This record gives sequence, C-alpha cells and structure tokens, in this order.
Amino acid sequence: MKARLLIIKTVLVSGVVHMFLSPLVAAGPPEDQGNHSGRLPGEFEPQHGLLLSCHEVIDRSPQLFVDLVSRIHSRMPVVALVNHAEQYRHAKTLLRDHAIPLDKVRFAEVAHDTMWVRDYGPMILESESGSPIMLDAGYSSGREQDDRLPAAIAPFLNIPRVPFPFVVEGGNLLTNGNRLGVMTGSTNDESISSPKHYEHYLNAVERFYGFEEVVVLEPLIGEPTGHVDMFATFPSAHTVIVGSYTQEEDAENAALLDRNAALLAEVTTEDGPLRVIRIPMPTHRDGIWRTFTNVIYANGLVLIPIYPQIDTDLQREAFDIFKAALPGWQVDGVDASEIIESSGALHCMTMNLGPIGPLPVFPEPRLEPEDDSEFLEDIPQDYRLARSPISSSTAYLSN
Repeated sequence: MKARLLIIKTVLVSGVVHMFLSPLVAAGPPEDQGNHSGRLPGEFEPQHGLLLSCHEVIDRSPQLFVDLVSRIHSRMPVVALVNHAEQYRHAKTLLRDHAIPLDKVRFAEVAHDTMWVRDYGPMILESESGSPIMLDAGYSSGREQDDRLPAAIAPFLNIPRVPFPFVVEGGNLLTNGNRLGVMTGSTNDESISSPKHYEHYLNAVERFYGFEEVVVLEPLIGEPTGHVDMFATFPSAHTVIVGSYTQEEDAENAALLDRNAALLAEVTTEDGPLRVIRIPMPTHRDGIWRTFTNVIYANGLVLIPIYPQIDTDLQREAFDIFKAALPGWQVDGVDASEIIESSGALHCMTMNLGPIGPLPVFPEPRLEPEDDSEFLEDIPQDYRLARSPISSSTAYLSN
C-alpha cells in the first residue's frame, strides 16, 4: 500500500473505545490468493434490487419498514428477508394495509439473526464480461446465521459466489464505482494480529473487490461501529460527502473528520481530484450517534435519515447538499429516530444488489414457523437489535 500504517489497539472499557497508536514497519509482499477480477459498482449507479430484512424491523419499527418499501418499490424491486411464515404474513399485512403492491416485493425465507444486512449481506460485483458475481466476506459478530446468509441465498440468485478470506462488514466499505475503495481502520477480524497481516488484508480487499486504490480513514472516536458509512458517502464517481462537526459540538472528531476529508482530497479520479463536500453531523451529546450520510440510493431517489427531534435547519442544510450533489434526483427523508438508537440507520439495514440482473421468484415461505424461541432466549434483546460494535479488535490507519 502507498501509505505508512499505524496500529491501533481498541479496547472497550466502560462503554468507551480506547485507542493506542504506535508506528509500524511496512509489510512484505502478500501471499497469492488468486485473481478474482471484477468491479464493485457505486450505489448511485443503476440498481436491480435492494435487500431488506423484515426481522426485528416489522416488530420494533413497522412504520420504518413501510416508509422504505413505499418509497423504493417504484424504483426497483425489494427483496424482503423473512425467517419464517409468521414474519412473512406480518410483512404482507403491513404492505396491504398501506396499499403497497405486493408484486413489487420478493420475499425470501432465509435464516438470519439481525436486520443489519448491509454488514453481512452479499456484495454484488460486475465481472469483466458484465455478468454478476457474489462476493461473500466473513462476519465476525458471533451471529452465525447472518454470516451464512450469502451462501444460503446464492442458490436462489443463481450467480457465482466467491468467498472472501477475511471479515469485511459492508458498512465499512464504500466505493466510487471506479476502482476506489474507502474504509476505516477498524476491523473485527481476529485473524489480523500484526501489521503484516493487515497489509495482506488490504491487498486482498484490492484484489477481490477490484480496487486500484484503498483509502483507509480514521473511525469516529466513541462511535460504536467504527464504520465509514456513519460519516461518508459517494453520490458520484468523482464526489464524496464527508461529515463535519463544529468545534463546540465535538472538537476531537471535528479535527478527525477534517483529516479524513483532507486525505480524500488527495485522491485523483478519472475526472481529476476527488471532490470533497462537507455535511454537518447531527448532535451525539445524548450518546446517540446520528448521521446524514447513512443513505439509500435507489435509481434517481436518495433517502436520507432524518431525526425530527433535532435541529430542522441542520436537516434542511443536509437536504440542500444532497440536491446539489445529485442534480435531477429526488431527495427524501425517512425518520430514523428509533433505529439510530441501535447504532445504525437506513444504509445499515439494506444492501444494494447493483448489477445482479433479473431477480428470481423465491419459493413461498413455509406455512408454519420454526420454533426459534430457545435460540432467541440465549441472546439478550439489546444485543439482537444493536449493530455490531467494536469490542476487542485490532485496527489500522493510514497516516
């Protein structure tokens, strides 16, 4: 990699992530892991579908489920994941009650643990021939059914599946669709225990995801996921939107985001220097890490998470920024007040299916649900709902 690396040991103590930095020596050449050429499209590019989990959402935030499907279904098909027929019936009832046509939603009965499908769902790449490829990265949160979902859904989609040998949570990987990847230095992959391992990891990310360059940013200090989608997004191949805090709101993260923005401004795209637009970050003084960049792109529509209880002037400014960055697009807001309390928003609970092509007709969910009460009783309710936090992991940053 081009940049010198820094190691950070992150330890969760009393709810606070502590980071310890020390300089590293550059690693040697990576081991060959094969050639898996393809291109990860930008989310602003044409999409053939959107993956959305019904699990947890239809019970905890049914209006959020309805709001998302009602806005998206006219733009592209929605693939709604259910665990069993009970969830299937509940979801269909919600859609019927709100006059949403059921033929725009494909229900897929695939076992999964949580609603955070962005982090564990399949990444769809475009091969050199233009056909879709599924990339299946590891998922280290201890949620085995989430980790198995890409493999479980692959036979239905009938596209090649390529396992990725490391953990990559989808919320911590953004792309401009033109061979540039952006992530933070946070990783939950326990196999990465040294600078050399991390160098191999980044080279594998480049090779498997089809990147020519990977920019590693600093994660927000104190934000529990460490993911890049909590403060950045690409509205086009030559533009990135990066969050900004005021000194009064959060001086430490204000300086951190300024450094991240400056690093991205050094990137060169086919259209010249990467254009960096700053967007205000909502308050987190109450311990809730709100964001305006955790958005959904849906073929000419962008859905922005909004929080009616905070400064409406700030939200209007965020809308204006997206309208300027996406001329001709419809910009709409979806209330994410409930879900953000679990450390995720709209982007976190969906997965763009990009160049996947025509979607199949999935088998009808079974008539009777499986008894998963014993499994659920073993998992605390807050753990099931919360997005995967940094707990005891190793992370690396560019300097």
